[in-house]
Amino acid sequence: MIEMLSKRETGSFYTCSSVADYISRWAISDPSQSLLEPSFGDGSFLYSAISRFAELGQVSPHIYGVELQKAPFLAFNNTGTDVSLLNHDFFDYFPNTLFDSIIGNPPYVRLKNLSLESREKALAAMKAHNFHLPLNASLWMPFVVHATELLKANGRLGFVLPYEITYVRYAFRLWDYLSSHFGSLSVIRVHEDFFPNVDVETIIFLADNKGASTDTVHYLAYTSLSKLFAGNHVINTTVSIADICNMKRPFEQAMLHSETKSLLNQFKESGSIRPLINDCKFKIGYVCGDKYFFHPTPNIQNEYNLSDANLLPCLRNAKEINGIPSIGVDTHHAVSPSKLFYPATILPGDKAYIEFGESQDVHKGFKCRNRSPWYITPSIEVPDLILTVFGDVPKLIANDGGFVVSNSLLSGIITSGQSKKEMICRWYNSLTLLMIELGIHSLGGGTLVLIPGEVDRLEIIAMVPEESIFDIYQALDICMIEKGASATYKAGDELVLRRLYHLSQQQIDSICESLFFLRSWRNPTERRS
Repeated sequence: MIEMLSKRETGSFYTCSSVADYISRWAISDPSQSLLEPSFGDGSFLYSAISRFAELGQVSPHIYGVELQKAPFLAFNNTGTDVSLLNHDFFDYFPNTLFDSIIGNPPYVRLKNLSLESREKALAAMKAHNFHLPLNASLWMPFVVHATELLKANGRLGFVLPYEITYVRYAFRLWDYLSSHFGSLSVIRVHEDFFPNVDVETIIFLADNKGASTDTVHYLAYTSLSKLFAGNHVINTTVSIADICNMKRPFEQAMLHSETKSLLNQFKESGSIRPLINDCKFKIGYVCGDKYFFHPTPNIQNEYNLSDANLLPCLRNAKEINGIPSIGVDTHHAVSPSKLFYPATILPGDKAYIEFGESQDVHKGFKCRNRSPWYITPSIEVPDLILTVFGDVPKLIANDGGFVVSNSLLSGIITSGQSKKEMICRWYNSLTLLMIELGIHSLGGGTLVLIPGEVDRLEIIAMVPEESIFDIYQALDICMIEKGASATYKAGDELVLRRLYHLSQQQIDSICESLFFLRSWRNPTERRS
C-alpha cells in the first residue's frame, strides 16, 4: 500500500471506504477487541475501525497498523490519529500479543516482481507452514497465512482478495490450510468493481472462529455494493473445499441457471459429453526465438535465395487466421503469409542467412543459446487441429492445409479414432462456450486465455453420427466464412444441440442465459458500467 507512483510494482490498490466499513463492522463486535491492519496504505481500514469502535462506545480502541512503505506510513502518522503504528515488513512482525481481528487489503504483486530480500522473507514465512509457492504466486497469499498465525482463538480475518483465490492451483494448499484453521469461511463476490482502474477482480474474504475447522465455504454474490449493504443477494449457497481443490470451479458452477445445471448433469450421466483429452491432446505451438529472423519476409527469402524446402508454411497467431478469407473451419485452401525458417538441409543461401543471424546476435537470445544447433526450432509438428487462445469465441479449425503453428496458438493432436471433421462438429455450439466459461480462467483484464491443461479437461458433445458429419461440417464452414465465429456457434446450436441431441429451444436458451451471465461477471467493462 503506497503512493500512486509505486502501485504497479508493489501491487498496492486502496480500498473504497464503504467496503472497509463493511468488513470492519463484521470483524469488530466488542469494544474491548484488539485489531490489526497489516498493510494499511492510505488508512481506509484504520479509519473504518476507529469509526466502528466509536459506534460501540470505545474511544480508545486497541488498533495496530503495519506498513512497509515510508510515504503512506508518514502520511497517516501525521494525522495524529490514536493508533499504534509500525513502519515495518509484515513478515518481520511477531507481536507478543495476538489479535482478535485482522482486516485489510494485502498487496497484489507476484513474488517474482519483489526485491530478492522481500521475496525471500515471504517464501520463508510460507515454508514455515509447509507451503512451497511458485514465483508466479502473489503476495496476498503469504499475507493471509501470516495474518492467520497472529489471530487469537475464535479470531476473525477479513480481507479484500483477488478472485483468483477461487481457482489458481497455488491456492489449493491455502484452502486446505484455511479449512483446518477456521470454523467458518465466506467468499463474497460483487459484480460492481471495487477497483475500476485496475484489471483485478476482487472478492471479500471472511474467516471466522479461528481454531475450528470446516470443509465448506459460504458463497454470496451481489450485483452491486448497495445490494451487498442491503443484503439482497443473487447467489447464496455453500461450496465444497474439495471441489475447489479438485478444479471443479464450484464458484462458477454455483452461478448457473437451475435448468442448465440439471441439463449438464443429465449430459454427464448419459455420457453425452466427455473431456477433450479422451480424443485430443492440446499443447502450445513451437517457440522459435527471434520471431523476425525465423519468419523471414518474402523479400528476405528472395534476397538470400532461401530454399523452399526449408520454409515451412505456418500460422503465427489468430490475426493471421482471421485475415485469410479461405479459412472457415479448416485450412484446406489457405495460403499463409508466413513461413518458418527451418534449415534441415543447409544450402548456400540458408548458410548465408544463418551467418546473417549470427551477425545480429540472434543465436545469443535466450531460446537460441540453449539449443544446438541454435537455428533449428524444436518440437515442430503438424497438428490435426488448431485452436486460437484469446477471446470469448475461440476458433477451432481442422489443419487440412498442413501448417505448423507458433506458441500464440494451441496445437491439437487427435489420439482417438475420431476424424478432424467430427471434432469440429462436436465443438461448435453454445454448450462448448459455456464449458469454456466454467473451465477456463481469465487474465486480470477479464480476457479468456486457453491453456492446454484446462482445454484438455473441457467437456464437449461426445459424438456426432457419421452420416451427419459431412453436412454439418459443410454448413459450419460456410457460416464461418460468411458470418464469423459467433454465428457458427449459434449454427451448431441448431445443427447439433437441437437436431441431433433434441434439446428444446428453452434448454438452449437456458444454456445461453447461463453463458451470458458468467461472461457479464467476468467482463470488467460490464462490471464497471
